[in-house]
Amino acid sequence: MKKIKYLIILLVSLSVGIISCNTLDEEIVSGVTAEYLNTPEGLDAGVNAAYSFLRTYYAQEEGNKFTVFGTDEYSHGGHGGDWDIDRYGAGLNAENGIMWHVWSNFYQAINTCNAVVDRATASEDLTEEQKNPKIAEARFLRAHYYFILVQSYGDVPLTLEETQGVETEATRTPASEVYNAIIADLEFAIAHLPVEQTDFGRATQVAAKHMLGLVHLTNGNPGGAIPLLRSVIGDYGLELDANPLARYNHDNEKHPEILFSVQYEEDPLLTPTGNRSHLHFRPWYEVYASGLIRALGHGFGRPWIRYRPTGWLLNNYRVNGSYDVDSRFNEGYQQVWYYNTTDDALPDGAAVGDTAIYLTGEDITEAQVAAIEARLPGVEAGKNLYSWHPNAKGKPWSWYTTDGTDNNSINIFPTPWKQEDNKRPSVNYAEGSRDLIVYCLSETYLLLAEAYVANNQAGEAVSYINAVRERAAYPGKESEMSITAGDVTIDFILDERSREFNGEQKRWFDLKRTGKLIERYKMYNPEGQTNDYIRDYHLLRPIPANQLTRVTNEMRQNDGY
Repeated sequence: MKKIKYLIILLVSLSVGIISCNTLDEEIVSGVTAEYLNTPEGLDAGVNAAYSFLRTYYAQEEGNKFTVFGTDEYSHGGHGGDWDIDRYGAGLNAENGIMWHVWSNFYQAINTCNAVVDRATASEDLTEEQKNPKIAEARFLRAHYYFILVQSYGDVPLTLEETQGVETEATRTPASEVYNAIIADLEFAIAHLPVEQTDFGRATQVAAKHMLGLVHLTNGNPGGAIPLLRSVIGDYGLELDANPLARYNHDNEKHPEILFSVQYEEDPLLTPTGNRSHLHFRPWYEVYASGLIRALGHGFGRPWIRYRPTGWLLNNYRVNGSYDVDSRFNEGYQQVWYYNTTDDALPDGAAVGDTAIYLTGEDITEAQVAAIEARLPGVEAGKNLYSWHPNAKGKPWSWYTTDGTDNNSINIFPTPWKQEDNKRPSVNYAEGSRDLIVYCLSETYLLLAEAYVANNQAGEAVSYINAVRERAAYPGKESEMSITAGDVTIDFILDERSREFNGEQKRWFDLKRTGKLIERYKMYNPEGQTNDYIRDYHLLRPIPANQLTRVTNEMRQNDGY
């Protein structure tokens, strides 16, 4: 099976969307014109182009800040900007470039989808059997782009036809009508997409059912979500892998649990914009111990220090106070760095391969420091031992030293292995090739459980939650991971979703969908615990100022901005 190759086609008809009333005098030098889209080859290229916009959002800093910041899972690290998105501060406003980045790219994507749908529908060179799968892919993608927009901004302009000229007016369509259009697109996609695609990464009937289930759940219709999600689980022969982290294997990105993923390539010519998440979730390890340098190796990538896990996220993996029950933390996070060079002076008695930094969830005492040092040569007098234990001197993060000093560092923290990328040509090369998983089978299980809870059928959710949890247990610990109906709440499901999907650009939408964003942000995010900036209006993002100033009619801004 091949991965889909995205081709961006430059067409004047696709470059003018709802976002702008400006025009450019352009000379087309590629030989590709708007009429090319009317040919079978052009329609194929148009569909591929519609996928390419996924790469402007998924696994990029803009998309991560849009969805990872301001939640219970991650706060800002010590580097990078846009911290007000995490703080819900004054910088989260209509002038913020990330609000425009998402809006403008997605409306260009939507117009590309519209062009494919309109041209394919009108084509006399294709049979219905030939054109409908192409239309279905475009409508699946259009639904996906609109779904992110309507959740983020509320009422948004709904355009379902290709824009070929300059439009100077735009009107916000009620969110209910946008959802109706999304549902119609996905119902068409389910009817006309194949169960499997020759090119891995293209939309399938299974992915469309999963997404429509999520749309119904988000739109307050859990009863409509249940049969769709049950079908994904029961009708296609899909099974959960015994290894909960298997789907993140960089050498097996066609894992059967993956329902839909954004494709990236090792060849820079095929992926000029790569997956950059390997930069964002990595701490500044190299400055916390001599004898550490960046390298293309296990755990020594390039650190941009953008997203720091909250103490709550790390403690969320404990079962009965222990990290030795649920395997997803110990197997899924880097907690130790080993000396990997002699270029700098090593501590006395240390050698390459000895422990340089050790991060632990244990409640550090001096006796425990001594015990840890005894089994980890090279750890220097407790100086590079960190604890996120909630009892670590009353702080969610503590840098313990033998003289009793505490330093709350925002630059050192465990990092998820699922973001690791060692296939880049050099350690400082930013564009990674790891695919970004958008939908996977374990999410189907947890969405179905959520739908049952929302539909007042919490007892029906238990088996689906246990299927996800028990496969994550260390051997012999399955019973400790098993829950009963009395344990099933929306908060428990949110906890489980975090253990499965944290940092995967889902969390802000999860918390908003379940009505838990403000509550859990204030409870678990360090910024939310120390400031009182978040308000009800932050459940929507600001309409970008660029949009408001580029139309001739008056376009309403969201309340509070």
